[in-house]
Amino acid sequence: MTDRLYDLAALDMDGTLLNSANEITPFTRRALNRADAAGKVIALCTGRCLSELRYHLKRVPGIRYAINESGGCLYDVRADRILFQAALDGDVIERMFEAAAPRDVMLQCFFGNQSYVQPEDCGRMAHFHMGGFVEAFVAGSVFTRDIRSLWRESGKPMTKFNLYFASEDEKARFTEDMGDMDLCVTGCIGIGYEISPKGAGKGDGLRALCDHLGLPIERTMAVGDGNNDIELMEAAGFSVAMGNAVDAVRRVAQAVTDDCDHDGAAKAVLRYMLGE
Repeated sequence: MTDRLYDLAALDMDGTLLNSANEITPFTRRALNRADAAGKVIALCTGRCLSELRYHLKRVPGIRYAINESGGCLYDVRADRILFQAALDGDVIERMFEAAAPRDVMLQCFFGNQSYVQPEDCGRMAHFHMGGFVEAFVAGSVFTRDIRSLWRESGKPMTKFNLYFASEDEKARFTEDMGDMDLCVTGCIGIGYEISPKGAGKGDGLRALCDHLGLPIERTMAVGDGNNDIELMEAAGFSVAMGNAVDAVRRVAQAVTDDCDHDGAAKAVLRYMLGE
């Protein structure tokens, strides 16, 4: 518990800001907009890319920044401007495509601030333990049967590579094929990996935003629920675990709020930013 009021909130999305129906409730929207009106900074901090965020950003004008792609991209929402964006090495990307090809895995790739997914995978998302996210993928992705060729032809840097495996065995085989790579690799929802450039984690994104704003990181608060939020929570001045958070997140958090179906993130904003 703390009596201090924080100036910036870095909020995870899935399982945190979004409820189990993948929605931001009216209560949460009002809370974020009130915090913004009071001069506080609200920032998303998510593994999603911009194409998967625009719907939510339009509905919540109080969100000022988006630390997206797991920290690899910092976006100024109101200026509609990318402040920085990290990219994966081309040889590493080719190696990941090769390692994934024989595996039972769903690919999601980000380049040009757009999510790309193979259309045949969308109908098999339950097979990849992602059945609750079909609507989000449909809304935010471009579907193409050959992501690799489209990326090559685009000439755009690839900024993130997500893999959702059908089983732990498939994940282990991919890990063995990739070997020891100097990348930022975190677990994700289902059985999978989020793969970003080294130094492009959520904590790195928060530090970059603080540098941009000239704000001491001690004046920031992070709210999250999953293993990929731990780095963010350790970087922030104060950390809050959702009521639905995994045990590892609860262990590093300094406070616990309600779960994502009871507006836990909004309640943390009201309590630790506005003192309510």
